[in-house]
Amino acid sequence: MRQNVALKHAIAELKMAYMTRAEALIHSDLHTGSLMVNAEDTRVIDPEFSFFGPMGYDVGALLSNLMLNYAAHYAHTPDPALRSAYQAYLVAVIQQVWSGFAQKFEQLWIENNRGELVPDAYWNYPGGAEAFAQFRQVYLRRLLQDAAGLGACESLRRMMGIVSVWDISSIGDQQLRAVAERLVIRVSSRWIMERTQFSQIEDLTAILEEEAAQVQVL
Repeated sequence: MRQNVALKHAIAELKMAYMTRAEALIHSDLHTGSLMVNAEDTRVIDPEFSFFGPMGYDVGALLSNLMLNYAAHYAHTPDPALRSAYQAYLVAVIQQVWSGFAQKFEQLWIENNRGELVPDAYWNYPGGAEAFAQFRQVYLRRLLQDAAGLGACESLRRMMGIVSVWDISSIGDQQLRAVAERLVIRVSSRWIMERTQFSQIEDLTAILEEEAAQVQVL
């Protein structure tokens, strides 16, 4: 990691975006511990790190938190069948989180397209509706790529920085902890390096499953 020049260049680019792209008011510490959910309502707590930054960061941080949990179950769930079932559930949740976000975001954009960037009048010409739809899809694809890269930076920070995550730090067996940490590092590195190729959330989960297929638990 310390000598991977291409990866460190990519992380530096993402850090620059985090520090300079004031795209939206973001939570900046969004993970499963900051969410309170029941059948009717969802609330987000602990907004003390909020600032104006890149929009993809929050959803990316949440996706990476789910990926961390996936890796941790090599220690927390010894039974292979139960572990496989729960990890499959987490893959589905990752896909559903992004799909739900993208669907809701696009819906709100269409219903409230009154800003200065590309208001409805901008698309008022034959074929304009189709062009607007294409523009939204390009924007959402870029958000997915940002989410992958920025979220992966967060999960790498959890592995090698001073701020850990309970899912991993609670693993007492050092060999099993290394299995989880190694998977997180490999997946995160690929999310960062391959992010510009991503066009759908399944591209991210495919990498997670590819790397998980190489895991050996003794």
